[in-house]
Amino acid sequence: MKHPFTPLLMALLAAATLTSCKKQAADAYDMRQEAEQIVAQIATTAFPTAGIVVICPDSTSTVDARALIQHAIDSCSTSGGGRVVLGSGTYHIRGPIVMKSDVNLHLSKGAYMQFSGHAADFLPEVYTRWEGTETFAHSPMIYALHAVNIAITGEGTIDAQGGLEFAPYSDTELDYRERLREMGNQAPPLYERRPFSADEVFRPECIQFIGCSRILIEDVTIRNSPFWTIHPVYCDNLIVRRVTIDSHYPNNDGCDPESTSNVLIEHCTFRTGDDAVAIKSGRDTDGRRVGRSSKNIVIRHCLFHSECNGLCIGSEMSGGAENVYMHDIEVEHVKNAIYFKSNRDRGGYIRNVRVCDIEVGHTDGAILRFETNYQGYRGGTFPSLYEDFLIRNVRARESDNYAIFMDGLPEMPMRDITIENFTVERAATPYHLYATEGVVMRNVVINGETLSETPANDAEPIQFAIY
Repeated sequence: MKHPFTPLLMALLAAATLTSCKKQAADAYDMRQEAEQIVAQIATTAFPTAGIVVICPDSTSTVDARALIQHAIDSCSTSGGGRVVLGSGTYHIRGPIVMKSDVNLHLSKGAYMQFSGHAADFLPEVYTRWEGTETFAHSPMIYALHAVNIAITGEGTIDAQGGLEFAPYSDTELDYRERLREMGNQAPPLYERRPFSADEVFRPECIQFIGCSRILIEDVTIRNSPFWTIHPVYCDNLIVRRVTIDSHYPNNDGCDPESTSNVLIEHCTFRTGDDAVAIKSGRDTDGRRVGRSSKNIVIRHCLFHSECNGLCIGSEMSGGAENVYMHDIEVEHVKNAIYFKSNRDRGGYIRNVRVCDIEVGHTDGAILRFETNYQGYRGGTFPSLYEDFLIRNVRARESDNYAIFMDGLPEMPMRDITIENFTVERAATPYHLYATEGVVMRNVVINGETLSETPANDAEPIQFAIY
């Protein structure tokens, strides 16, 4: 005779087996395989071996080399492409260098491109996107518009001299920054979005490529940007590899892919005055008007010495950000190590984000931070969607505030966030959760104690002002 409890026992055994299989599958999952699929589909650069142009400066000369370099780039592009090689020496450059299709600007070891740092040299204004809003403004040091198959390579140095004249504008640009925000919300024609006087300067990026495809930036050192350092906008197929950025002026982000897809950032060192890597996609009304996301992005094997934040998405993310993979990153002393930031003006979404194998030293704010009330809020009613995050294998030494901070919105809760193998030796507060759904913490150990796998939400949000 069958035992009366046999069906129940069999059901329990089947459920336990299914749970065990799911756990084994989760343990076996390696996000690197998905990241590799993105990397494999990135279209790469290729340049003819012929048509190489070599420029060797007089080591004692302070003559402006801009015209010579620009002529070489233009000639190389129109003749079918190739490399423009800068030999060892210092190149004094008074004004922007404009990259053209099918050209690799190669800086030999010892080549030093020193831009003038004078605002007047970077006029007339060019079409740009400044903090997520389309406008005309001073030209970046190295600029490209709708170019295909371009590269900056070699072991040389690019020095933007951003502190010579541009840096002080960070204190004086507040009023016309607000005017630009309002123009972005009112959406006047682009040709009307210009500075109103010569005194109005939006600090330009060191390198900005707009609407370009198949881009390589490799091995160079970049110093002293006036603003964000590498800023691709509306681009596709970008590789930034073995680049060292040493730039410590205001808003000196390292690399900011904006509304850009199919991106690989690897083996880079970021010594920056602001975020190391920040993924963006436009700001507020203007960003939603364009509606172009940043997606299919892999960041790996990098070292972050940022004075602000480490791995970031936002805050200009109104076009959305998705399919982002970040792994094998070392983060030293920062404000926030892994940071997703937005507010009710932005709209957009951040989803399908995978992060693993991150080593963190010290944070002032949080090791892992999800923010929906980021500074600059203007009273909008466009909450951002946060969903589908996997954060795995994070090891951190200490945080002065939070190990984990999630502050969602009641009308748009953050959801489906899984944190696994997350260890923080010391944190003033283990975690804060507000307006979240489906948060799972597996083997999360803070201050030597393992947190609940299904933590409860707090009753109230927290105005957490460590940016």
